[in-house]
Amino acid sequence: MTQMENFRREINFRDLGGYRAADGRKIRSSLLYRSGAVGLMNAEELGRFRSLGIRTILDFRSAKAAAELPDPVIEGCEQIHICAAFENLRDDLNDSPREFYEMLVDEDQHGNVTATVVSSIHASLVYSNEAYKLMFRKLLNNEVPLLFHCSQGKDRTGIGAILIMLALGIGEEQIRYDYLLSNEYRRSFIEKKMQSMKLLHRFSDNVRTAIMAAEGVLPEAVHMILAEILERYGTYERFLFYEYGLSAADLDRLRDLYLEP
Repeated sequence: MTQMENFRREINFRDLGGYRAADGRKIRSSLLYRSGAVGLMNAEELGRFRSLGIRTILDFRSAKAAAELPDPVIEGCEQIHICAAFENLRDDLNDSPREFYEMLVDEDQHGNVTATVVSSIHASLVYSNEAYKLMFRKLLNNEVPLLFHCSQGKDRTGIGAILIMLALGIGEEQIRYDYLLSNEYRRSFIEKKMQSMKLLHRFSDNVRTAIMAAEGVLPEAVHMILAEILERYGTYERFLFYEYGLSAADLDRLRDLYLEP
């Protein structure tokens, strides 16, 4: 929620501190960070990043993406690469080259299935995901400040943020707000791609949705994630217990650790 000053917005680097839980407490600042790839930071930003005292970095990217743009070494920090998506689905769900648009956009379709396809892929990642299981173990062990990131800090990172906020008792409205905030941080990329597709005379509702899926995030995705969880489990607490092994005592510990009194 807290904008990180002196970092370019395009990096999508944020502090989850400040969101209010149902019990009235707020997430503590300077403990839980989300972002795009750390390797995108310039020298000045990296210097400011080092000063934050990050203790744990979880890199949710594919092996190929992590190899192409490795995280810089941060002294005194445990840096772990563990992919939070399907390594064989694509190198990255948000690579968005021409082939990505070809895959999602079919002008012969009756209606736009892009939002459903992308949202379904993202929704599937919240179930028994080893990367997010590790994230919760680190949080329960209080190995913070902790940063979790992917390539653009919006999809796998956005899902990680959803899970943390659910565990801390943050309401759906704030969860949706945080998820969709990536569209504000990545607005320059979205607008640039929109303009380039208009110039190619290929602009349509399908193309617009494909661009938003590739360069930003879709409202349909966060809606589907939350709705499917409740449809399957009835409550978020049951979901967190059966998918991530988080007991009522674990949730109490997380809330005591990461919510202000």
